[in-house]
Amino acid sequence: MTKLLFLGTKGEIEEYTETHKFNSSLLVKAGESKILLDYGKLRKYSLEELAPDAILITHAHPDHYAWLYEDVKSAVPVYLTKETLEYGKFRPENPRVIEPGAGFVIGQFSCMPYRVLHSIRCPAVGYRVKTPDCTFIYNSDLVDIIEKENILAGVDYYIGDGSSIKANLVRRRDDILFGHTRTTTQINWCKKQGITNIIFTHLGKETIAREDEFNKEHPEALLAYDGLEMDIGTEVST
Repeated sequence: MTKLLFLGTKGEIEEYTETHKFNSSLLVKAGESKILLDYGKLRKYSLEELAPDAILITHAHPDHYAWLYEDVKSAVPVYLTKETLEYGKFRPENPRVIEPGAGFVIGQFSCMPYRVLHSIRCPAVGYRVKTPDCTFIYNSDLVDIIEKENILAGVDYYIGDGSSIKANLVRRRDDILFGHTRTTTQINWCKKQGITNIIFTHLGKETIAREDEFNKEHPEALLAYDGLEMDIGTEVST
């Protein structure tokens, strides 16, 4: 059985609530294997407490990558792109440089990093992860997914960017898009691909303020909260 534990669900904003206090981070367990997706500045647990087999980093923004400004000591392997490794002030003790499109295996997890549009200075990736129970993707910050149809094909769970609902947070510089796409746009991506399990993390100012409204208008999607636990293929437990 695969378990998802949302350790944090807040983006890089000042606003917070009791259920959205820590930066977006997801602990995934399958059998005896554990991976941690992102590990940012505002966090509840130490790596010693979490004891993951590996950490998968999406990009070098402080709410996702603690080593940007902090020398976190740990022998846990940290999977990240060359751009992320070279951008931070500090470096993990055990970095594993990855390339988008080149898969790797960690215990029960088959992981495929893929390029997403999000930041010009800090290029980001998402992760397509296959477990014994399902396939999920994790892209907590994005404007779009490169080769989106291929990445979304056969996905059971979509975990995406909850920065905005209706606010336009997409910007353009030199014909390059950056920022965050709306949750409603991502829901449409999933509907087109037949993905019925849609979860948003990395909640932004607008999403936190309109959480109840979103839940009423979009019963097909779920806004994650700090401490949310899910068993893949079962009902959400609190």
